[in-house]
Amino acid sequence: MTLPDRHDSSRSARLLLVAGVFVGVACSGSDPRATPVTLAPVAPLPERPTPVASLPEAGHGRLAPSLARVVGGTDPHRTGDTLSDVEDCAACHADVASQWRKSAHAFASFNNPVYRVVVEKLRSDRSNATSQFCAGCHDVALLVDGAMLGNIEPTDLRAHAGITCRTCHGIAEARADGNASWDLDVSPIPIPKDGDADSVLRHRARVGPATLRSAEMCSTCHKAFLDASTGNVHHLVGQDDASPWARSAFAGSDGARIDDDVPQKDCRGCHMPRLPATQGDAGAKHGTVASHLFLGGHTWLASMQGDVELVEAAAAFLENRVSLDVAGLRHESGRNELIASAPVVLARGEHAVVDVALRNLDVGHRFPGGVMDAQGTWVEIVIEDRQGRRVAEAGTNHEASGADSTAHVLSSYMARKDGTRLDARETHEFQAGVFNNTIAPRDATVIGYGFDAPEDAARYPLKVTARLRHRSRNLELQRAACADSRSERGKSFGRVGLKRVARALDACKVQPITDVARGEVWLDGDAVTGPTAARAAETAAVAFERRYAYGLGLSHALQERIDDARAPLAAALELARTPRQRAIALGVVALIAAKQGRTEETFALAALADAAAREAGMPPPPAMQRARAEVLAATWRLVEAAPLFFDVASRSPRDDTAWASVAITFGGAGQPHDALEATRRGLAVQPRDGDMLRVQALSLAALHADQASLGASEAAFLERRTPDAAPGVRGRCSSRVPGCANERVPVHVHTMVVSPRR
Repeated sequence: MTLPDRHDSSRSARLLLVAGVFVGVACSGSDPRATPVTLAPVAPLPERPTPVASLPEAGHGRLAPSLARVVGGTDPHRTGDTLSDVEDCAACHADVASQWRKSAHAFASFNNPVYRVVVEKLRSDRSNATSQFCAGCHDVALLVDGAMLGNIEPTDLRAHAGITCRTCHGIAEARADGNASWDLDVSPIPIPKDGDADSVLRHRARVGPATLRSAEMCSTCHKAFLDASTGNVHHLVGQDDASPWARSAFAGSDGARIDDDVPQKDCRGCHMPRLPATQGDAGAKHGTVASHLFLGGHTWLASMQGDVELVEAAAAFLENRVSLDVAGLRHESGRNELIASAPVVLARGEHAVVDVALRNLDVGHRFPGGVMDAQGTWVEIVIEDRQGRRVAEAGTNHEASGADSTAHVLSSYMARKDGTRLDARETHEFQAGVFNNTIAPRDATVIGYGFDAPEDAARYPLKVTARLRHRSRNLELQRAACADSRSERGKSFGRVGLKRVARALDACKVQPITDVARGEVWLDGDAVTGPTAARAAETAAVAFERRYAYGLGLSHALQERIDDARAPLAAALELARTPRQRAIALGVVALIAAKQGRTEETFALAALADAAAREAGMPPPPAMQRARAEVLAATWRLVEAAPLFFDVASRSPRDDTAWASVAITFGGAGQPHDALEATRRGLAVQPRDGDMLRVQALSLAALHADQASLGASEAAFLERRTPDAAPGVRGRCSSRVPGCANERVPVHVHTMVVSPRR
């Protein structure tokens, strides 16, 4: 399989060979904007909307700055006591209650020293009122009673409640904003009576509204933003697991790339699998209940409880959801090789770079997710000679120190004004995000590791071992939480937890480390012997996935390196055994061509991918419409690109980035009605997107909207636009913080150190 070489300008045609069929792709030096192309059918455009603004909700009332609202009752005094009561529910739902008592929801409030140290710093640095932002998702029992406005005492059982049964099962409506954008029904729950079928139906209707079984309900708290109301100087995206899921194949959004036949599932599909009901739970169906352990990456929380079984369950939940492959070698000469079944030869003494490819296979949000700025997951890599002596290593000191400069850490970097990192969840001090090394669902990343090959031929072959290691939180945050646990106030919370609710956490417990994935290869000193012969036995499916993941990760490189992705993707095409696999690999190459502004090549590759998809029985891939739209937009053919972007978004309606592309392109094409309609749809799923708010304001101005709508839309954009200070913060990080400039490069290289055990 030969893919076009970007730098081959001498040929008048490029030939792509796929399944024995040659397809010619013209590549003359003509202006691509004048080149006719055949557009795929698109969905009909919407009717013209009324020119009014779609505005983000603002926190108001006594629960602000959270967006929480109390409905369905008179909100009597001490509603929080009722919300805190789990025992009434446990009387009939023993299995669910016993699982919940171990979960992150049960330890969401001041009973968790990690949360407590963060929220109390916010309360100290800003105000008690500001902390109601946190309370909407962590301290509902305290929030609804107005208790967050005063001092929180360890003896207050509402501070030990967490997120209880009556919270989740009482949410009547969920809105798209996040920051606790829920309506909580606090009206009395009808209790079932023996022999009264109607009372059972009334109870089920009250505690099982449709919202309960939606991803949107989880999104109300697993999506957040920061702004002046939360103590920040400007708007920032906060913790957000909801948006990456909504953009992914798990949510039915296929605009990013052609993918495997991934089953659609929401938060419950992963985090609430069915478990055997062994305690007579009245809600059991066929002997099982939906798990209320809410398993995720909470191995440290399980360890803090001293629950070995729960630690093991959380670790098992994490294993192999992300793949790791030692995938390629970059030689000092500039030649790149795939590490496959054929031996890779190292020149003695050369400086080489070994590439590790990670792919997020089965996590429906970014990996690791949640509070990405505090994550402690990293890659550890060791190169050993044939005697087992270490040649080079990286990340091996991170387990002990949490600050190994050679480690690639999968986290986001949130900075102060001077560009230095905030590690202990000081959210109110966040000025800008500098980089994010976590991995989106079904996506991949590549990390390079540079080392000097040994001069001595007797040391070959070399074994390369890499591990993806997960720790729930970074050690700086743990040190802060541990110190809080050992304080008199922390000890008081622990004593009350043990005495009154039989729950207390020890934040000084060593964090468990889970090896999520592992890869091992051999680099041989000669081309005919050595352990790499064993790799020839790998299955075709594994071989395809390895090459594809490597190419997908390299496709995110800077423009000057993006062509490096073509070789592994070509190898994946050679290994493809099904039409779907051919479509998957061709689709990424088409997207690469689109990034490079190569119009005709993009359309030719997209057509081949479409054909392979049809052969596989798939519907037309939205990702190929996206490739066509992106290359047209890159060459200023906005009128042609806009309806293609609209087609992508209409087939992936949860994907806010697709709607943003529609809005921007229609706006640039001078079609304000269509741009406004795109912002209306996009802002419904991402109400605070700065790009869509900007297009909305410009479109309303072009349509001569009334002054009230125009003024409100402009104010909404100005409040949520990209902070003017952000580039300066990132620049100061690059210039002042060691390693920051390197980490900002999408596919970068870590320098391995020579082992002292050499």
